[in-house]
Amino acid sequence: METNHFSEKIALFLGGGQSGKSFFAEKCAKKWDKVLFYATGGQIENSPEWNLRIKKHKDRRPEHWSTVEYPIGLEEVIKICEQENFDVLLIDCLTLWMGWQISQNIQNYSQLQLLKHLETESLYFIKQLSTLNCPILVVSNEVGEGVIPGNESGRIFREALGAMNLALAEKAQCVTFSVAGQTLLLKSPNLVLNNGFASIGLVNEDYIYSELKKK
Repeated sequence: METNHFSEKIALFLGGGQSGKSFFAEKCAKKWDKVLFYATGGQIENSPEWNLRIKKHKDRRPEHWSTVEYPIGLEEVIKICEQENFDVLLIDCLTLWMGWQISQNIQNYSQLQLLKHLETESLYFIKQLSTLNCPILVVSNEVGEGVIPGNESGRIFREALGAMNLALAEKAQCVTFSVAGQTLLLKSPNLVLNNGFASIGLVNEDYIYSELKKK
Protein backbone atom coordinates (compact mmCIF):
# COMPACT_ATOMS: atom_id res chain seq x y z
CA MET A 1 0.00 0.00 0.00
CA GLU A 2 1.24 3.49 -0.80
CA THR A 3 0.94 5.96 2.06
CA ASN A 4 1.71 9.59 2.79
CA HIS A 5 4.54 10.14 5.23
CA PHE A 6 2.90 12.52 7.66
CA SER A 7 1.33 12.10 11.07
CA GLU A 8 -2.36 12.29 11.80
CA LYS A 9 -3.99 12.72 15.19
CA ILE A 10 -4.03 8.92 15.52
CA ALA A 11 -2.55 6.43 17.96
CA LEU A 12 -2.22 2.81 16.82
CA PHE A 13 -2.06 0.11 19.52
CA LEU A 14 -0.56 -3.16 18.28
CA GLY A 15 0.01 -6.47 20.03
CA GLY A 16 -0.80 -10.16 19.93
CA GLY A 17 -3.88 -11.83 21.37
CA GLN A 18 -4.40 -11.12 25.09
CA SER A 19 -1.36 -8.84 25.10
CA GLY A 20 -3.08 -5.96 26.90
CA LYS A 21 -3.32 -3.68 23.87
CA SER A 22 -7.08 -3.06 24.24
CA PHE A 23 -6.76 -2.46 27.97
CA PHE A 24 -4.02 0.09 27.38
CA ALA A 25 -6.03 1.83 24.64
CA GLU A 26 -8.97 2.07 27.05
CA LYS A 27 -6.72 3.59 29.73
CA CYS A 28 -5.65 6.20 27.19
CA ALA A 29 -9.27 6.94 26.20
CA LYS A 30 -10.17 7.57 29.84
CA LYS A 31 -7.97 10.68 29.73
CA TRP A 32 -10.72 12.35 27.67
CA ASP A 33 -14.19 13.19 28.96
CA LYS A 34 -16.50 12.32 26.08
CA VAL A 35 -15.56 9.00 24.45
CA LEU A 36 -17.15 7.25 21.47
CA PHE A 37 -16.30 3.54 21.33
CA TYR A 38 -16.61 1.77 17.96
CA ALA A 39 -16.90 -1.97 18.59
CA THR A 40 -16.14 -3.86 15.38
CA GLY A 41 -16.74 -7.37 16.71
CA GLY A 42 -20.36 -7.71 15.63
CA GLN A 43 -22.45 -10.65 16.78
CA ILE A 44 -21.75 -14.38 16.37
CA GLU A 45 -24.86 -16.53 16.82
CA ASN A 46 -24.84 -19.46 19.24
CA SER A 47 -21.39 -18.68 20.64
CA PRO A 48 -21.31 -18.52 24.47
CA GLU A 49 -17.55 -17.94 24.32
CA TRP A 50 -17.99 -14.91 22.08
CA ASN A 51 -20.81 -13.54 24.23
CA LEU A 52 -18.64 -13.90 27.33
CA ARG A 53 -15.79 -12.06 25.63
CA ILE A 54 -18.09 -9.20 24.62
CA LYS A 55 -19.52 -8.98 28.15
CA LYS A 56 -16.02 -8.83 29.62
CA HIS A 57 -15.13 -5.89 27.40
CA LYS A 58 -18.43 -4.10 28.06
CA ASP A 59 -18.11 -4.49 31.83
CA ARG A 60 -14.62 -2.98 31.66
CA ARG A 61 -15.73 0.20 29.90
CA PRO A 62 -17.02 3.23 31.84
CA GLU A 63 -20.81 3.57 31.77
CA HIS A 64 -20.72 7.14 30.45
CA TRP A 65 -18.94 6.10 27.24
CA SER A 66 -21.10 5.90 24.11
CA THR A 67 -20.85 2.73 21.99
CA VAL A 68 -21.56 2.08 18.32
CA GLU A 69 -21.35 -1.51 17.09
CA TYR A 70 -20.57 -3.10 13.74
CA PRO A 71 -22.21 -3.58 11.20
CA ILE A 72 -22.73 0.19 11.47
CA GLY A 73 -20.05 1.55 9.13
CA LEU A 74 -17.27 4.01 9.82
CA GLU A 75 -18.95 6.78 7.81
CA GLU A 76 -21.90 6.74 10.21
CA VAL A 77 -19.55 6.55 13.20
CA ILE A 78 -17.74 9.67 11.98
CA LYS A 79 -21.04 11.51 11.55
CA ILE A 80 -22.02 10.65 15.12
CA CYS A 81 -18.61 11.70 16.39
CA GLU A 82 -18.84 15.09 14.68
CA GLN A 83 -22.51 15.80 15.39
CA GLU A 84 -22.21 15.03 19.09
CA ASN A 85 -18.74 16.59 19.52
CA PHE A 86 -16.96 13.62 21.04
CA ASP A 87 -13.50 14.29 22.43
CA VAL A 88 -11.97 11.03 21.18
CA LEU A 89 -12.89 7.99 19.05
CA LEU A 90 -11.69 4.54 20.16
CA ILE A 91 -11.87 1.75 17.54
CA ASP A 92 -11.45 -1.82 18.79
CA CYS A 93 -10.37 -3.43 16.62
CA LEU A 94 -9.11 -3.57 13.02
CA THR A 95 -8.57 -7.32 13.40
CA LEU A 96 -12.29 -8.06 13.75
CA TRP A 97 -13.22 -5.46 11.13
CA MET A 98 -10.92 -7.19 8.63
CA GLY A 99 -12.34 -10.58 9.57
CA TRP A 100 -15.85 -9.40 8.69
CA GLN A 101 -14.67 -7.92 5.39
CA ILE A 102 -13.14 -11.25 4.39
CA SER A 103 -16.09 -13.39 5.48
CA GLN A 104 -18.52 -11.21 3.54
CA ASN A 105 -16.47 -11.19 0.33
CA ILE A 106 -14.42 -14.38 0.12
CA GLN A 107 -17.03 -16.14 -2.03
CA ASN A 108 -17.25 -13.26 -4.50
CA TYR A 109 -13.62 -12.89 -5.55
CA SER A 110 -10.52 -14.85 -6.50
CA GLN A 111 -7.63 -14.61 -4.03
CA LEU A 112 -5.90 -11.79 -5.93
CA GLN A 113 -9.17 -9.94 -6.47
CA LEU A 114 -10.06 -10.23 -2.79
CA LEU A 115 -6.67 -8.88 -1.70
CA LYS A 116 -7.13 -5.91 -4.04
CA HIS A 117 -10.66 -5.33 -2.72
CA LEU A 118 -9.42 -5.47 0.89
CA GLU A 119 -6.63 -3.01 0.06
CA THR A 120 -9.16 -0.59 -1.41
CA GLU A 121 -11.46 -0.91 1.60
CA SER A 122 -8.56 -0.52 4.04
CA LEU A 123 -7.22 2.63 2.37
CA TYR A 124 -10.73 4.10 2.29
CA PHE A 125 -11.14 3.30 6.01
CA ILE A 126 -7.88 5.09 6.80
CA LYS A 127 -8.79 8.04 4.56
CA GLN A 128 -12.05 8.47 6.47
CA LEU A 129 -10.14 8.58 9.76
CA SER A 130 -8.15 11.51 8.40
CA THR A 131 -11.33 13.59 8.10
CA LEU A 132 -11.94 13.65 11.86
CA ASN A 133 -10.73 16.57 13.94
CA CYS A 134 -10.70 14.70 17.25
CA PRO A 135 -7.99 12.21 18.30
CA ILE A 136 -8.49 8.58 17.23
CA LEU A 137 -7.26 5.51 19.11
CA VAL A 138 -7.10 2.33 17.00
CA VAL A 139 -6.43 -1.22 18.24
CA SER A 140 -5.12 -3.96 15.94
CA ASN A 141 -3.36 -7.31 16.14
CA GLU A 142 0.20 -7.76 14.98
CA VAL A 143 -0.04 -10.72 12.61
CA GLY A 144 3.58 -11.24 11.59
CA GLU A 145 4.87 -12.95 14.73
CA GLY A 146 3.50 -16.46 14.13
CA VAL A 147 3.77 -19.10 11.43
CA ILE A 148 2.26 -18.57 7.99
CA PRO A 149 -1.34 -19.91 8.11
CA GLY A 150 -1.92 -23.23 6.40
CA ASN A 151 -5.22 -22.25 4.76
CA GLU A 152 -5.93 -19.68 2.07
CA SER A 153 -8.33 -17.52 4.08
CA GLY A 154 -5.79 -17.32 6.92
CA ARG A 155 -3.05 -16.20 4.54
CA ILE A 156 -5.34 -13.59 2.99
CA PHE A 157 -6.22 -12.29 6.46
CA ARG A 158 -2.56 -12.11 7.50
CA GLU A 159 -1.50 -10.27 4.37
CA ALA A 160 -4.45 -7.86 4.30
CA LEU A 161 -4.33 -6.90 7.99
CA GLY A 162 -0.55 -6.64 7.95
CA ALA A 163 -0.75 -4.23 5.02
CA MET A 164 -3.48 -2.20 6.75
CA ASN A 165 -1.41 -1.99 9.95
CA LEU A 166 1.57 -0.78 7.93
CA ALA A 167 -0.46 1.90 6.14
CA LEU A 168 -2.06 3.17 9.35
CA ALA A 169 1.25 3.16 11.23
CA GLU A 170 2.66 5.48 8.55
CA LYS A 171 -0.20 7.91 9.16
CA ALA A 172 -0.29 7.64 12.95
CA GLN A 173 1.34 10.10 15.30
CA CYS A 174 2.00 7.40 17.91
CA VAL A 175 2.38 3.63 17.58
CA THR A 176 2.72 1.22 20.51
CA PHE A 177 3.26 -2.51 20.96
CA SER A 178 1.99 -4.45 23.99
CA VAL A 179 3.45 -7.66 25.42
CA ALA A 180 2.04 -9.26 28.60
CA GLY A 181 0.46 -5.97 29.64
CA GLN A 182 3.66 -3.98 29.14
CA THR A 183 3.49 -1.36 26.39
CA LEU A 184 6.44 -0.19 24.30
CA LEU A 185 6.52 3.04 22.32
CA LEU A 186 7.44 2.38 18.68
CA LYS A 187 6.71 5.76 17.10
CA SER A 188 6.34 9.30 18.39
CA PRO A 189 7.38 12.81 17.31
CA ASN A 190 9.60 12.88 20.41
CA LEU A 191 11.68 9.86 19.41
CA VAL A 192 15.02 11.34 18.34
CA LEU A 193 17.41 9.33 16.19
CA ASN A 194 20.99 9.19 17.44
CA ASN A 195 23.28 7.75 14.78
CA GLY A 196 20.22 6.25 13.14
CA PHE A 197 18.93 4.67 16.37
CA ALA A 198 16.09 5.60 18.73
CA SER A 199 15.73 3.81 22.04
CA ILE A 200 12.40 2.06 22.71
CA GLY A 201 10.96 2.12 26.20
CA LEU A 202 7.78 1.63 28.20
CA VAL A 203 5.05 4.21 27.76
CA ASN A 204 1.92 5.10 29.74
CA GLU A 205 -1.42 6.69 28.94
CA ASP A 206 -0.33 10.16 30.08
CA TYR A 207 2.30 10.26 27.35
CA ILE A 208 -0.10 9.22 24.58
CA TYR A 209 -2.65 11.77 25.77
CA SER A 210 -0.11 14.60 25.83
CA GLU A 211 1.14 13.76 22.32
CA LEU A 212 -2.32 13.65 20.73
CA LYS A 213 -3.40 16.85 22.50
CA LYS A 214 -0.52 18.79 20.95
CA LYS A 215 -1.85 18.78 17.39
